[in-house]
Parts: sequence; C-alpha cells; structure tokens
Amino acid sequence: MALLLSRTFYIIAAMADTHPGSARERFITATEEMLRESGMSGAGIKEIVARSGAPIGSLYHYFPGGKTQLVSESLRNQADKFPRLIERFFDGRRSAAAALQAWFNTAADGFERAGADKACAVGAVTLDLAADDEEIRTICHIAFDDWTAAIAARLPFPDDRTRHAFATTIVAALEGAFILAKAAKSGQPFRDVGRCLAATLPNERRLALRRDAR
Repeated sequence: MALLLSRTFYIIAAMADTHPGSARERFITATEEMLRESGMSGAGIKEIVARSGAPIGSLYHYFPGGKTQLVSESLRNQADKFPRLIERFFDGRRSAAAALQAWFNTAADGFERAGADKACAVGAVTLDLAADDEEIRTICHIAFDDWTAAIAARLPFPDDRTRHAFATTIVAALEGAFILAKAAKSGQPFRDVGRCLAATLPNERRLALRRDAR
C-alpha cells in the first residue's frame, strides 16, 4: 500500500509539472520574488511554500536538495533572462549610448512600479553569502561574468579589454543602483547612473569614420 501511494504521488507530481503554473514553476517564481525582496536569509522554506501556493509535499520531490537547490535554480532562472533583456535594448536600431540610457530608465520605472523595494536577486543573494555557500557563490559569479560578456559584445570600443572593463562598470553600476534606489525608495539612481554611463560611451559614428580613414 505504501509503495502504491508513493508511486501515485510521483505520478501526480510529474503530471503537475507538464503545464504552465505547475508546482515546480510556482516554487521557482516565489523564490525569485523573495530573493529580490529580502535576499537568501529572508527566503525561508515555509515562506516560499506559502507564497507559491503549491503543496509543501511536492517541494522535496522537485528540489530534493532543499533550499540550496531551490535558490540555485531560481538564480539560474533569473540569470538566463538577462541576455534577452540586453537584446531588447541593444537591438542595432539605436546607438549603444541611447540603448544604455533607455535600459537604465526602464529599470528605474520598473523598480518604482514594483514598489521601490526589490533588488536584483543575484545581487541580493551575493551580499548574503556565507563562507561555505560555495555552490551558490559560483552561480552568482558565473551570472555576473555572463552578463558582462553579453554587454561587452555590444559596446563600441575598439578593443576587447576596454569593452570588458566598461561592461564590468555597467554591471557594478546596475547593482549599486539597486542599493541606492532601495535606500531612497526611488528609481532616480538608475536614471542618474544611466545618463552618466551613456555620456561616457564613444561616438560610434566618429569611430566608424576613423576606421574608414585608415
């Protein structure tokens, strides 16, 4: 009887995971939201379950590694969205400076619409890391490296080293803007940082003329 009940549980859990809004997806979404609001220390299992509305019995079926696995997969899920965000703004129809300013202005508006109290999940978790959180630290490190590479590929500097350095500055400025914006309960830090960064980028038309003149 116990074996039958166990098999039934796993069949039901597997079926639930085949459509949008499944228990697994709700756990991931709830965890991402809580990480953005209060970091890893504020995202307890009971609170995540309550936020998700999914049955607690299915949590350890989908995430046998417990909170570490749940946080890890939630961070990867958020990190994977970043390249699409970059493509949305750096679409080739406007200059890199205009794309950067639009991106930070949009971040400011979204931050304010969401209540002016939510950080980047990856950044918030990074600030929460303990010395033994090696798995999650690695995920955060890879996410930041991937974001930097995605931005660098779209910057108009003539050499790889400068593109990477400026992309690193953008990522650092973005994460710093979240901190300042939360403290001020305003998206204005995003707008200010975006404007300054955009003004620092070289003029792409002048660079093209210089290349053509060589």
